[in-house]
Amino acid sequence: MEKDHRQHAIVAEMDVGGDLVATDLHPHAFDFRLHFGCQARQMAASLTPGTAGMIPQSFWHGKSVVVTGGSSGIGRAAAVALGAAGARVGLVARRPVPLAETANAIRAAGGTVDVATCDVGDASGLAAAVAALESRLGTCDVAIASAGIHRTSWPLDATAASEVIDVNVKGCINLAAAVLPGMLARGRGRFCGVASLAGVVGLPGNAVYCASKAAVVAFLESLRLDAGPAGVVVTTVLPGVVDTPMITDAERRAGGVVSAEDAAATILRAIERGRPEIWFPRGTSLAAWLARGLPAVVRDAVLRRQPRLEEPPQAD
Repeated sequence: MEKDHRQHAIVAEMDVGGDLVATDLHPHAFDFRLHFGCQARQMAASLTPGTAGMIPQSFWHGKSVVVTGGSSGIGRAAAVALGAAGARVGLVARRPVPLAETANAIRAAGGTVDVATCDVGDASGLAAAVAALESRLGTCDVAIASAGIHRTSWPLDATAASEVIDVNVKGCINLAAAVLPGMLARGRGRFCGVASLAGVVGLPGNAVYCASKAAVVAFLESLRLDAGPAGVVVTTVLPGVVDTPMITDAERRAGGVVSAEDAAATILRAIERGRPEIWFPRGTSLAAWLARGLPAVVRDAVLRRQPRLEEPPQAD
């Protein structure tokens, strides 16, 4: 690891399969330019989830799947893909109009879907919503906690912070509390929570959002230790920047953004394969992993230079 004072850039080098992998700072939140030699590129490609497309029906057909945050973003893309694969999809979101639009898209493609309008931060309300969906679609085989919001948090605002924690953290915990008793009683089930690489390292102006995603990572890791021996597979998902209503046009123009459809396909494959944890895309994941391993004083200097993840109008 060396620092070039003339260019004020942190450069990391690793020997991967006989080829040098070098990373330097990229003008996008905790993302880096990657320079792969031939062998390293081949190895990285073999470890990289595929692009979006039809997910196999062999696993998903006939399964009852509850998805929170199903009205937009990753949740919507996952729900549409699940419907196409023959799953019985239960959608939960707090905005009835986009929720109905997602349900209509699934039905138009021949899928089976039911909906429940609910604030995931309301534990009793979410439990009732899940129970209602199970009564119509069958007991929950897979639950995906993808509801999430982003609010900037500098200057720190307690009201906005509470809203982020309610949706991002409590929403994941409340869904787990609603579906796990049945899964544990049956001795099988799958639970997936969508965290973020923002939960691995801090980002300027985003203390609360990063904290909420770090909490989800820790919650799911601990949950996996308890639920795994009882037959429930827990998957933690840590995506980079995904093209959803939560990001701004400036972030889209910066590049390195994963489409919601690609992200959903990657997540559904991870659930199907029983992966305990998945980070993507590879470039952003490597950058976050490298940053996490830096001494705090160096890591702070690197992260302070990252562009702030801004709050888009009416992000939800």
